[in-house]
Amino acid sequence: MNNAPSFDTELKNIANKKILVVTTAWNKDFLAPAVKEITQHAKAEEIDVSLKFCPGSLELAATIKRTLKGAQYDGVIALGLVIKGDTPHFKLVSRQTFHDLGKVALDFETTPLVNGVLTVDNKVQAEERINPEKMNKGREFSSSLFQMMSS
Repeated sequence: MNNAPSFDTELKNIANKKILVVTTAWNKDFLAPAVKEITQHAKAEEIDVSLKFCPGSLELAATIKRTLKGAQYDGVIALGLVIKGDTPHFKLVSRQTFHDLGKVALDFETTPLVNGVLTVDNKVQAEERINPEKMNKGREFSSSLFQMMSS
């Protein structure tokens, strides 16, 4: 089941804009279909995409903040994947990542930021959420960002 938002309004003034997608080297293969969906959706809307990698989800916020200080983007997607293991690491990484991304969103309030960090219990849930034939979170994240940029 996918409870993705349904946007009924037409996108306005988003062609020829530029977005930043920061994703992680950690779980890169799992995230590849989401990156592809975001990139294809942006291309269809005539939006330029800059793709940047950082080591893991904990580094997303700092990478975004550093990049936004040196360049102008019309929107940002932070894309990561945290899979639960047998230790408290999952909770620590998830909590800190979400906190830090929220802070960056508030620090750069004129640049819409979508938190596309997936937190899942296992690899099956990750595949369900990322697969374009299933939940297609990559498309959901880009749709959300483009809606925010259009507002």
